[in-house]
Amino acid sequence: MKQIFLMLSYILSFTSIYADESKDVYQLISSRITAEAQAGINIEKIEKSVTEGLKVYNQDGSFSDINYEAKDRTNWPPLKHIDRLTTFVFAYTMPDNKYYKDCRVYEIIEQGLSFWYDRNPECSNWWYNQIAEPQRIGILLLQMQTGEKQLPDKLVTKTLERMRTDGGDATKQTGPNKTDIALHWLYRACLTKDAELLRLTMEQAFEPLHYTTGEGIQYDNSYAQHGKQLYIIGYGDELLKGVTKFALYTRNTEFQLDRKRLDIFDKFVRESYLQVIRGQYCHFNVMGRGMSRINATKRGNAIQYCKSMAILLPGRANEYNEAIARLSGIKPSGYYVKPSSTVYFEGDYVLHIRPEFSFGVRTVSSRTLRNEYGNGENLDTYFVSDGSTNIAINGDEYYNIFPVWDWSRIPGVTAPAMDSVPKAKNEWQTSGTSTFTGGVSDGLYSAYTYMYEDNYAGINTSAKKSWFFFDKEIVCLGSGINSSAAFPINTTINQCLLQSDIIVSEGGKEKKLGNKSYSFNNLKWVLQGGIGYILPTGGNVNISGVEQNGSWKRINMGQKDIKEKKNVFSLWLDHGVRPKQETYAYIVVPDKHTPQEMNKYDVTNIKILSNNESVQVVKNMKLDMWQMVFFKPGSFSYEGTTVTVDAPCAIILNKMSSGPIMHVADPGHKQSIINIEISGLSGKTNKIACDFANTGVYAGKSKSFPIE
Repeated sequence: MKQIFLMLSYILSFTSIYADESKDVYQLISSRITAEAQAGINIEKIEKSVTEGLKVYNQDGSFSDINYEAKDRTNWPPLKHIDRLTTFVFAYTMPDNKYYKDCRVYEIIEQGLSFWYDRNPECSNWWYNQIAEPQRIGILLLQMQTGEKQLPDKLVTKTLERMRTDGGDATKQTGPNKTDIALHWLYRACLTKDAELLRLTMEQAFEPLHYTTGEGIQYDNSYAQHGKQLYIIGYGDELLKGVTKFALYTRNTEFQLDRKRLDIFDKFVRESYLQVIRGQYCHFNVMGRGMSRINATKRGNAIQYCKSMAILLPGRANEYNEAIARLSGIKPSGYYVKPSSTVYFEGDYVLHIRPEFSFGVRTVSSRTLRNEYGNGENLDTYFVSDGSTNIAINGDEYYNIFPVWDWSRIPGVTAPAMDSVPKAKNEWQTSGTSTFTGGVSDGLYSAYTYMYEDNYAGINTSAKKSWFFFDKEIVCLGSGINSSAAFPINTTINQCLLQSDIIVSEGGKEKKLGNKSYSFNNLKWVLQGGIGYILPTGGNVNISGVEQNGSWKRINMGQKDIKEKKNVFSLWLDHGVRPKQETYAYIVVPDKHTPQEMNKYDVTNIKILSNNESVQVVKNMKLDMWQMVFFKPGSFSYEGTTVTVDAPCAIILNKMSSGPIMHVADPGHKQSIINIEISGLSGKTNKIACDFANTGVYAGKSKSFPIE
């Protein structure tokens, strides 16, 4: 009951017009900050934590179970000192626990803070020194202001001065690093009633809410951090956390978030951040090194962000509440999900969404950066940037699979099955090599391509890979697969948690596979976990449903050495050692749960018209749609219609029989004119100059053209 009361108090403090007209702005913001902090407190746990903390307290203000000399770049041990003092502060200042107004607890808070100031531990990771530590101390000091006895002015003053000198400079940071530093500036401004600092803080807090080609929200509405590296989740989360806090703290004051920047923020949250979350789980390939952390793909924190956005934008409340229902598990993963297909031309990413499923592809080009493995995290991530696919129905298909993953067989990727996954030259910022990566979209359908070539660390492999997105299926094609690597070259169709029996169709007969490894040459389809995989051209198909072992520490040095055993479904095509001009084709048909549904699916609706080094083409008969990727200038003809291009491009031709519309994009971002000629439609020849000149940041964006 106490927790419910605190949460209601927190919400009401933001939904009132001004909370309390008698308070000055410093008091108002401080009261909102402490109301939020108190709402997250469990009194019983706090009381228990203080009891345990008293057992290891030393008379000099330290705790015997903390190594104050530690420099660990992740999970920095000394920070436990501040966290423990904070629990003492909440126990001392909040009623209904036995330590409320306890003099001994007050003495430990004062002594512990003095000890910390004198000892001044430092971490080898700047983030702890400039963000984590000062943020936590700021909350401690603000909450302590609500206590019966105040800390000595001298101690508070010198602690705040240390926060100022050692806490970093928000003006020199970008994105969430900027908002994170600005957050403890806000705490300091309230504690000191510094008007100039408060104004500067708020300028910095909302500054990231603009489109940029650097770190931050991109012009395609994706998000980049640590250079041009896709980070919709992870640093995108941190941006949401920081901005929503500032926006709620200052709501209905002169410092509140203006509507223009709020709209940019809202667009990113609804159209990118929430889109990469299926049910309660995010796509693994949009979260950078964070994917190697335990439980990381489950996004419970997004619920609070949505609650905050519903307060900030009452007109969008229904949409955010629908998202909360999915995120909390109250409603299924497809609840109020709208169909869309988005090519993030700046982020080198495509996301295809239907109520029944979502499908995302992560690539990298010479314009962007590979997935990072910094701070000893995400150590085997190299191939994740090379066309990794996250195929989700419930969303939990990859939840905590990563310690047991075979990281040389990433879903969607064509790569050598190496004994040891290589590390990129630079753990933080390694550019891709592809100059032709991206795709075309009309908002509902997309064609996306990745011209892959990697000669680093013995990989020595190239391929032309494309994905064609429709309502019921995704067609995946590969051509020009060549390699001089000393390992078998595999195209991994999926590697996810084993969630059901594996059923295959071979020679007109269906059979259930056991939990072992198999190899086939003439499979029609495979079914597992509500997802079907059709193999129209066969190939050397390998399937495994065995238990795989691993540990979190193997992929992330900051995690505990927790051993994991999970049953894993793996499906891949083996192109052999040193393949030349190999190809592949497979069709992913999500939301199929029985052999009857697989057999009922009309595969003749999909026509793979071309899959070679020059052009890949798929026709959807029901939609009357062609999707095409030209890797070089040339022509393609089918049933009397010819399409000729004078430059590489990606094309969608929709409604071919009546009122056709063409969408075109240049995955090479050349900013030039692409001349396209279409003949054979109604006896006419259409010549269209698709002008991408001077498009700047929109060089990879799709354009539409009517066809007579």
